[in-house]
Amino acid sequence: MPETSQNSRGRIAGDVTLIETETILPLQDGITIFARAWAPARPQRVVVCVQGLGGHGGYYRDLAGYLVPEGTAVVAPDLRGHGRSEGARGTIDRFDRYLEDVAAALNWARACWPDQPLILLGESMGSSIALHYVARAQHEMGRLAGLALVSPVLSATVHPSLGEIARYLRLLLTAPSRAGIPVTGREELGCRDPAFNDRLRADPLFVRQVSVRFLNSLARWLRQTRRLAAHINLPLLVLQGEEDYIARRGATAAFFRQVATTDRQLVTFPEAYHCLLYDPATPLVIQALTAWLAARG
Repeated sequence: MPETSQNSRGRIAGDVTLIETETILPLQDGITIFARAWAPARPQRVVVCVQGLGGHGGYYRDLAGYLVPEGTAVVAPDLRGHGRSEGARGTIDRFDRYLEDVAAALNWARACWPDQPLILLGESMGSSIALHYVARAQHEMGRLAGLALVSPVLSATVHPSLGEIARYLRLLLTAPSRAGIPVTGREELGCRDPAFNDRLRADPLFVRQVSVRFLNSLARWLRQTRRLAAHINLPLLVLQGEEDYIARRGATAAFFRQVATTDRQLVTFPEAYHCLLYDPATPLVIQALTAWLAARG
């Protein structure tokens, strides 16, 4: 079990008072990542969240406000290079380094709640990381009770502008490892909640630019992810908006049909955008998620 340092403090999420525990998790390659957790006094299950591109674990505080009263502890690390974690921002040499971050968060969750079912939840790009973790860590399967994917990105639909293509080519030739490709600026394509989009734009921890190397690694990573269906044997829940302008729904549907597990559920939400946890349909999303979690323990 990794050594951690942690502290707790109270926060209000809606009408729910949450106790937020923070910790620093050391990784094998010498850096540390930041993680937080929210939990009821006696959790019945634990959900470990894997964030999307640019974000951080703080965006799961609102989710915890829904799940904690239902008996679920929520753990949310900041992936390396994101949020309050160490690591170069906006670039990475290999995407599989994120798997170490997931393993560290899972180990912390197990140390805190050793007897509770553990569920891995991936959102957006984080879904691909969660899928790779499950596919590669077959020895862990007896210790995971399920896999939930929220707006999984297995193939993206966003097309770059001519200016973005020119910038990509320039950086490819001159500075492929320097974060210089914007990943923000299309917030309305991802979320139809103006208040959340304003929050995202104002967040100093959000990663707004990535490197050419990051984008190339992500493209390879997503291609590899689409070939992992035969290795997914856990109970699986997929939540997807029918108006998702970020993720290619056909790629997700094809993957879902091919997964090895027969314990699988796909729930779609008419009119909902990519950002399902901050959408007018979020109460229905939470309803579907909590019902599925209740069946896991």
